[in-house]
Amino acid sequence: MTQLAPEDIAAARALPLLPEQRRFLTRNLPEEHHWNQVALLKAPAELTADHVRSAFLSVINSHDGLRLCLFGKERGPLGVQARPLDTMPMESVDLRGLAPAEAEAALTRECTRIQGSMRMHQSPLVRLAYFTLDGGERRILLVIHHFVCDGLSFGIVLADLERACRAVLAGRAPSFAPAGTTAGDYAIWLTKLLGRPELREQIPLWERIGRATDTVPLDRPEANTMATTDIVVAGLGHQDTARLMDEVLPARGLGMVDVFLTAAVPTLQGANGTRGLRTNLIGHGRRGLPEQPNIARTVSWLSTRYPLTVEVDTAGDFDAQLESVGKQISEVPMDGAGYGLLRYLGDPDTAARLGASGEPDITVNYLGKQGGGASTATKLLTRAPESPGPDETESGEREHVHGIDVLVSGGELKVVWYYSTNQFDRATIEGYTAELLDRVRGGLLR
Repeated sequence: MTQLAPEDIAAARALPLLPEQRRFLTRNLPEEHHWNQVALLKAPAELTADHVRSAFLSVINSHDGLRLCLFGKERGPLGVQARPLDTMPMESVDLRGLAPAEAEAALTRECTRIQGSMRMHQSPLVRLAYFTLDGGERRILLVIHHFVCDGLSFGIVLADLERACRAVLAGRAPSFAPAGTTAGDYAIWLTKLLGRPELREQIPLWERIGRATDTVPLDRPEANTMATTDIVVAGLGHQDTARLMDEVLPARGLGMVDVFLTAAVPTLQGANGTRGLRTNLIGHGRRGLPEQPNIARTVSWLSTRYPLTVEVDTAGDFDAQLESVGKQISEVPMDGAGYGLLRYLGDPDTAARLGASGEPDITVNYLGKQGGGASTATKLLTRAPESPGPDETESGEREHVHGIDVLVSGGELKVVWYYSTNQFDRATIEGYTAELLDRVRGGLLR
């Protein structure tokens, strides 16, 4: 993939970067080009490489946010958005003739190579590859750098790719539901929002609700590096998940983050009086701001994150703790979207004030139901069983001590707990995960 040619730069559009894009650049990861949304998909043999290339060309040209990159080596407030593409570069890899184990290893190896091939100043920050295997098997690798695509956006892109592939197979031109507001126009709108008084008035509130508190305990005070990241996965069974999702949460008006953040405080800080926990909460970013344009189908890094310090009486019962956390979350204005605007798009003094406490120890994120939508039997493209390799760099520092993702997959609630093996023994995190789920069961499912 070549860098934008001079004539392309002349035709490109300089645009403000979004808050999460600016935040990502402040991390200065040694291999920031490898931080991806990735899908390895099974495809029918009749869907050729030319079909896939044509289909995805229509997708990338319908979502302007996918054509954004940095301008040269600059890391300032602006990016550059390329004009629509005339063709979509795509690698074709033939793995026929290999033994099954060799073919799988080669597939993962090639996917890993392709994932690491992007550069932040080269548009598009997208990679597409088509693999031919024995037995008529086909695989499609789609890689989009997180810089231009959050998780919700990636779901939109995958759905559009499915629709486009069906169209080209039928000999039709692909068509998509309108995006509403383009990513570029939305970025410009956000910068204009910075001048609104109600946004500036939030600064003291963010200093208070995102204040520093007790740090979480470690097994060892060692470096918290990406290379030492490991996970523990645990969850609830089908019956408990159905009861929680279909009965308890709707009846009590609770959100999943409220529940697991409440359970996390005594789990990490101990049940010995009033304790605090400072967390980063993550939202999808598509609501909350005053007079916000329609960005339901807009593709970019639109999600938001903001710090919140919650304090609870850890000696009290779960209902009381949950009520307390709910009240503290309710103080967050504009679904938290104002924090990123002020810290990453605002003036340097405001950025310094809001960043004075550093990154929170923990993040709690609800990813929703995974694998929803059309059933596998009716889809043209389905997830392949092989691994596409790591989607993130293993170089640099992790942002948080603990990362807790909650999701529902296959009708079961899963907790995925991220940590550094430098800082914790696996048994410690397994204990935390078990205790977290026990608190949810005992508090809501008893």
